[in-house]
Amino acid sequence: MSKSAFAADDDPKVKVCSGHSRPVPHIAYSGIVDGSYWFVSSCLDGKPHLRNGETGDWVGTFEGHKGAVWMSCFNRAATHLVTASGDYSTKIWNALDGSELQTWPQPHCVKSADWSEAGGASRVVTGCMDKFVRIYDVARPDAEPIAIEAHSNPVKTAFFHITDLNTVYSAGTDNVVKKWDLRTPEQPVNTTEIADLTGMEYSRDCDILIVASKLAVTFLNTADISIVRQFPATEEIECAALSPSGEVYAVGSKLKVKEYDRASGTELQVHRGHHGPVFTVQYAPTSTAFASGSEDGMVRIWPTSRLLKQAKEQAA
Repeated sequence: MSKSAFAADDDPKVKVCSGHSRPVPHIAYSGIVDGSYWFVSSCLDGKPHLRNGETGDWVGTFEGHKGAVWMSCFNRAATHLVTASGDYSTKIWNALDGSELQTWPQPHCVKSADWSEAGGASRVVTGCMDKFVRIYDVARPDAEPIAIEAHSNPVKTAFFHITDLNTVYSAGTDNVVKKWDLRTPEQPVNTTEIADLTGMEYSRDCDILIVASKLAVTFLNTADISIVRQFPATEEIECAALSPSGEVYAVGSKLKVKEYDRASGTELQVHRGHHGPVFTVQYAPTSTAFASGSEDGMVRIWPTSRLLKQAKEQAA
């Protein structure tokens, strides 16, 4: 079993990870592999960092992009990584030695990338500023991708469904979330409008979409992307993520990182420390910690509200 980012006898304080020279727009955790896990922080300096997910210690830097890296994603075994960049390309990397394995050029800035190995296949989906979602076959890197003009404005994010390689979800700056069947890509299967949409994440553990918008966090059913719950916010929200346990969710709100109870929407904890707007929050696969990335170029790993409560009770 993997250790958590904060052991039971630790003083659960924030862990600060420096090293980036520009804003951090996205953080992605791996799953737990052989008792360990990692995360990669994408950065506008074009150099994603690989870090130990338990300690936050730097492991390596992926060097090769000539523009900002907006998003990264591990494969299931955490042996490879895909990156989406402002240099009009998507790259595949060996996550064990940092070597660059494949480059797919695109006609505009690439804002998102996701990797699926459902059904024994291996595909990458990207979301691009040219409004297209593209699906690449990792086993046939020279094959033409499936290209879908998904939105009327640039694509913000796109994700595969955890068990269905033919299902893709996309969100655009047109404030629309769409579900696609790649066997019939001419039209989306379902669409849902979310006013002032700022970002979307997909929880594979809970099979639910989490949409951040200016003043709300919305949970969408993956079957038909209908609204399951929507919680209003008192401050503007840039990003949101759900814990793997499904019990709590976190948001980035200006300089703050907040955690909420998913059942009631009750605010549980407010963290301060970033010196610029928070652009991304992601939970560790253990659900005991979550990381945030900011305009200040820092990554901070926070203990969950449950862990802080346990530490307080033990100290009493």
